[in-house]
Amino acid sequence: MRVVDHAAPPNKSASQKNGGKLVMWKQNGRGLWLAGIWLSVAPLISRAQEPSPTASPVEGQAEEVIVSATRFDIPLDQSPASVSVITSEDFEQKQIQRVSDALREVPGLSVVQTGTAGQLTSVFTRGLRSEHTQVLLDGVPINQGLQGAFNFADLVTDDIDRIEVVRGPQSTLYGPRALAGVIQIFTKQGEGTPTIMLSGEGGSYDTFREWLESEGKIDQFDYSIGASRIDTDNARPNNQYRNSAVIANVGWSPNEQFRIGSLFTYSLSDTGNPNTIFDPKPLDNFLTERWLIAPHIDLRLSDWWEHKLIVSYDHERQLNDPNQDGFVGPTRALFERTTIDYQNDLRATSWLTLTSGFFYSRVNAGQERPFVLQIFGPQPRSDRSFCKFLGRNRPLSAIIRKKQPDFCKRLRRRSKT
Repeated sequence: MRVVDHAAPPNKSASQKNGGKLVMWKQNGRGLWLAGIWLSVAPLISRAQEPSPTASPVEGQAEEVIVSATRFDIPLDQSPASVSVITSEDFEQKQIQRVSDALREVPGLSVVQTGTAGQLTSVFTRGLRSEHTQVLLDGVPINQGLQGAFNFADLVTDDIDRIEVVRGPQSTLYGPRALAGVIQIFTKQGEGTPTIMLSGEGGSYDTFREWLESEGKIDQFDYSIGASRIDTDNARPNNQYRNSAVIANVGWSPNEQFRIGSLFTYSLSDTGNPNTIFDPKPLDNFLTERWLIAPHIDLRLSDWWEHKLIVSYDHERQLNDPNQDGFVGPTRALFERTTIDYQNDLRATSWLTLTSGFFYSRVNAGQERPFVLQIFGPQPRSDRSFCKFLGRNRPLSAIIRKKQPDFCKRLRRRSKT
């Protein structure tokens, strides 16, 4: 993991530090769009006049390129912001299975987990709130709900190539969610001869983990896929955690200048909520299902002109039942989001890049609780309707699990008694 810190020059106005910008926001109950033009100077002009030291062959081969600090490729040592990069080699060397564990080693980040594996896991950047950190997956925003925070509990390192963490305000590039910083996760892109790896492990408290990874390129088609399953009962009754996850990046590129691809993700988790040892809850469970699809187009017309277009749709369902918190009763929630992100990079000279773009987001979120006014969009009607929904989507979930969640089984047993 490499960390690069750059302090902004003193006595500089905002326009001098950030270059020329034109930013427009519009928001209503249905959608959100952003159009912007950024003027970025990659290497500073003053540095171009200084003699650069001769790099060794090893350093030349190991030069890292980052994207998140400027929205276009620049060398890591020329980043205008404080950046950390965590690579897939770090995951393998340190046996890191979850993204939250990888982020614990990044300076300026605080990772807080409320309990055992599967419980709410939040990341705070430089002391600001969790929702002030924008989380991206291959350029697609994945912050959840109307609050905009992200729960890292179920996010695993399967098929992840690297993670870029940018500390400091990045709202000019990524919108108001990036007040504290940006965490961007990049998946692997298949290349070379297709390979496949299967592995499994087990431990105490009936803990088992199995995972599969495969990547490669066949003619003009490339693919990279990762799938995993973890089961553990943990130490206390009703503290079990079950999580199944699949992530895939597929693409078709007839030449080096053009690629059409798509990102697919799916996860299904079942977490027991045992509460305190003085007030145990033997049945309370929290069920979460998420999936995302994001087709994208990358077009490079020349060495100085590039276009990127991403259209994404992500869907999340949550169910907490029986939620034994007095009169509140079961809680059901639904979250849907559609985004369109277009970016145009024009490299006028070696030290000047003009980036323009358009961003649109439409969010539909709802929550249902007994005795609470319903003011948001579509909501699941009952526990059984949610389990039936999972049953209708069984062909997709059967890839990684051949049985329905434990919660639905307990629900059917209670309904028979």
